[in-house]
Amino acid sequence: MLKTYPAIFHKEGTGYWVEFPEFGGGTEGKNIEEAMKNAREMLENVLASYIDEGMALPTPSDILKIEVSDGFVSMIQVDPAPFVR
Repeated sequence: MLKTYPAIFHKEGTGYWVEFPEFGGGTEGKNIEEAMKNAREMLENVLASYIDEGMALPTPSDILKIEVSDGFVSMIQVDPAPFVR
C-alpha cells in the first residue's frame, strides 16, 4: 500500500527541518540524507497511526501549489502497512 505526500524541507544552518502540510509536527536531520530518512520514518508512523485509529488518510496537497522561500518541496513515498498494528 504505497502512499505519497509532499514534504517541505526548510534549510536551517547546516541541516534541515521537515514538515508535511497534511500533518502536525515535523522532523529534522543534520544533512539532507538524514532529513529524508527521518521524513520517511515520520510519514510511515503517522500513516500507520491513522490506519490503526480507523481514520481516513488526508488527500495529499498539490506539490505545484506549495510555495517555499527557505528550502524545497519533495514527494515522499512510503508503505505504512508493515507498521500497522
